[in-house]
Amino acid sequence: MSPSTAFSVLTWAAILVLFFGLAAVLREVRLLRGMVTRSADGFVAAPPDLVLGPRFAGRIVAAVDSGCPLCLTVVERLAALGAEATLLTHEPLTAWAEPAHGLPVISDGEAWRSVSHLSPPVLMLLDGTGRVRRMLLPVRAAEVDTTLAEWAVPKSGGDGGDAGVGAHSRA
Repeated sequence: MSPSTAFSVLTWAAILVLFFGLAAVLREVRLLRGMVTRSADGFVAAPPDLVLGPRFAGRIVAAVDSGCPLCLTVVERLAALGAEATLLTHEPLTAWAEPAHGLPVISDGEAWRSVSHLSPPVLMLLDGTGRVRRMLLPVRAAEVDTTLAEWAVPKSGGDGGDAGVGAHSRA
């Protein structure tokens, strides 16, 4: 092999090693950034920016659809726990006459549009102004239990704006 060919091969090998090294460093930086900016709730640096309005102020709201089996399970779990939750839907109230299990149902197209980009069910804790302070998209019914228990216990230091939104149970 000629010296110029050997030099070219070594140069390209060095470039490849540097490229893979840079890719590894960028991956680690991305993972580190995700760990630093993500809160315990899964939101990046800021709470959700949703306002449902004063009609829902100070409540736990579950955005649900009667055609969603998980939504029906979550509603059933909320009723069994005695949570003072309000169901938000886009459907006529007659669709929720029985599946609501006694929970209040509000059919509000405008409020539904503000959360419709999320896959139902969506559990939301609202402050006194109707702004969503905490949010969960449950994938199991057991998450409803743990979330309601967590939302019932005020955080040390406070979340600013959560005053009056606490233990929402009929105990």
